[in-house]
Amino acid sequence: TFAIEAEEPLLTELKKMASALGGKYIRLEADEKVVYHAAAVMACNYLVTLIKQATDLWKTFDIPTLQATRALLPLIKGTIHNIETVGIPDCLTGPIARGDIGTVRKHIEALEKTSPSVLETYLEMGRQTIPLALAKGRITNQQAEEMEAILKHPNLLISI
Repeated sequence: TFAIEAEEPLLTELKKMASALGGKYIRLEADEKVVYHAAAVMACNYLVTLIKQATDLWKTFDIPTLQATRALLPLIKGTIHNIETVGIPDCLTGPIARGDIGTVRKHIEALEKTSPSVLETYLEMGRQTIPLALAKGRITNQQAEEMEAILKHPNLLISI
């Protein structure tokens, strides 16, 4: 996607160029470019960091980073495919999408013991996933509230 910041007649020419290159385009104002770039950083650069943290978890059972990456790539590619074909939030899978509080609790307990450096990312990503699960319509408000409580205060893991 090409981000175009221009006025006519240049705007029309830039749209034609983007189309000729087989691309899509959006029109942005000058002050919107920073947010556009931040979105790209989150979708690309931070995805690398997230995958790195996932592969770091595999080190806890002695799997090297390259092997872990290769093992996770089919899941990652499947997720990207589902985003393309089904869209967000319908492509969401996993324990939060199912309202599986027990599994989330087990993940938190395991990460506290084996990978505390990854725990904060897990908790924040989980909190950000709850609204998607609600939008998908597969969890109840009560399940969402229970998961939110566990993910905000993991040190208070009590049976709810």
